[in-house]
Amino acid sequence: MFKTIRTALMLSCAFMLFTAQKCSKNKYDYTPETSIEMSKTGCFGQCPVYTFKLSGDGMASYNGRRFVELEGEHSRQYAADTTNAVFKQLVEMDLFQYQNEYTDNVTDLPTTYIVFTHEGRTKKMKLYYGFPEELDQMMTQLQEVAFAKGWDGEMVKE
Repeated sequence: MFKTIRTALMLSCAFMLFTAQKCSKNKYDYTPETSIEMSKTGCFGQCPVYTFKLSGDGMASYNGRRFVELEGEHSRQYAADTTNAVFKQLVEMDLFQYQNEYTDNVTDLPTTYIVFTHEGRTKKMKLYYGFPEELDQMMTQLQEVAFAKGWDGEMVKE
């Protein structure tokens, strides 16, 4: 009898540990105060104009203005794994090391404004021309997250 109870307790503990480990993968690693905002301005052509903001708790807002598939204001919550991956990359990049402004006397390019807040610090950047390749890659990845399906009120075409 004692051996059966002990075995049952050990199995219960193992199950709880496995379940707790699985649940922890669904946790957000960053606080709601950690956030990234990207605003894209227009150009003389058909450049997408929108603003996208993601917080550390997965809450996001999007406002599509022109030349985007989804127009208007929308909100959603991203999964923890997506949110954590975005912010992990931003923290590892150390956005605070970059210049605040990358511009030149070039016309007809969209401007991207980035505002990153983490651990009480805020970095604001204006990216127009001549910025490092890793910032361009970061903007592309953020745009992919912003343009992902699943916004409230979005008509999903099958």
